[in-house]
Amino acid sequence: MDNKFFSKVLPLKDRERFADRVLKERLETILPMLMEDHGIDMWILIGREYNEDPVIGTFFPAAVDSSRRLTMLIFHKLEGGGVERLVIHPDPAFQPYYQNALNDTDETQWECAARIIQKERPDQVAVNAGGMHAVCDGLTVGLFEKLQEEIGRDCKLVSSEPLLTDWLQIRSPLELTAYPHICELAREIGQHALSNKVVHPGVTSVKEVVDWIRQTVLDMGLKTSFYPTVDIQREGAEADRLVDTVILPGDIVHLDFGIHYLGLATDTQQLAYVLKSGESKAPESLSSAFGKALRFEDIVTETFQEGKSGNQVFTESIRNAKKEKIEAMLYSHPLGVHCHGAGPLVGLYDKQQEIQGRGEISIRNNTCYALEFNIRAFIPEWNHDIPIYLEEPISFSNGKARYMARRQKEFYLIK
Repeated sequence: MDNKFFSKVLPLKDRERFADRVLKERLETILPMLMEDHGIDMWILIGREYNEDPVIGTFFPAAVDSSRRLTMLIFHKLEGGGVERLVIHPDPAFQPYYQNALNDTDETQWECAARIIQKERPDQVAVNAGGMHAVCDGLTVGLFEKLQEEIGRDCKLVSSEPLLTDWLQIRSPLELTAYPHICELAREIGQHALSNKVVHPGVTSVKEVVDWIRQTVLDMGLKTSFYPTVDIQREGAEADRLVDTVILPGDIVHLDFGIHYLGLATDTQQLAYVLKSGESKAPESLSSAFGKALRFEDIVTETFQEGKSGNQVFTESIRNAKKEKIEAMLYSHPLGVHCHGAGPLVGLYDKQQEIQGRGEISIRNNTCYALEFNIRAFIPEWNHDIPIYLEEPISFSNGKARYMARRQKEFYLIK
């Protein structure tokens, strides 16, 4: 495929080298910090082939693609500092990231786990069982019961969810360096889709734009992080979003799209205006509405602060928008390994209020988010109001929110 319009995509071997560098960095820096922060003495992850824990893969080196029957990882906090990293599986590809603890001539994997726990006698053992985030609840009932049977019910098992949430949301320096490239790549693909290179007004349907995006991403050797959406805002339309139509002059074309690349997901919404005959730019009222959306982005990013909860960011942002007479909805979420990542929610699309549980989680340093929202504005030429949907990937580090791709500041134009 001719890829001249897009940022460079690494070949497979380079992707794997990068993934292993990131894993080493995270295991040596982030993991010890989090086990200390959360007071966890020992953490056990257990995965079975074809029924994987949804996060165990974040601990696998590039040469390991599944749990291969059964894999156990044990992280044990050492008294002098640091974390002992053990794997109970004979695959040599786990080294040097983990030390193989299994003597497979004398013991089963379960017997090995029991031996380690009995030797170290931790006050508590964290396992991936929790109710707030789906991805933190990966230990199956069968494996949970088997673990208790093997190690004895006197050993206290606790949920790893607070620790695992931070493992998933906190990015390493290498990841923070690479993430803007990933987000910019997604933005470039989206801008290309919302152009005359793909759209022929009066001919091209919204579904055909979605098909082009999906095929293009596949041809680049990547995956979309969710099924893309293309819809239309149109003068006189009875609905805010038309999802089964041909694109016409005068339409606003809205794209919701993301990719998964180098172990990280993106989530972006972009807008284009289809010029009518004789037009060289979008109508002033539409540009003014776009400007209100940009102002709301500023309000939200200025509100981000380490230690604030997602609920505080939501409430303060909406309150400040109302002071400036901006009618806004805010429904931002963490970005990372997963598109809708673990961490604090900042509102929900269908719940414009403070969110119990996930909304109470605090903003942490070195985390990333999809700044997702819409504002409504009256368009005199259309004689009705419309939503302006936007979404930008941002990082939060050193006390400041930063855009991880070129921020869209005006409508893309389709001639």
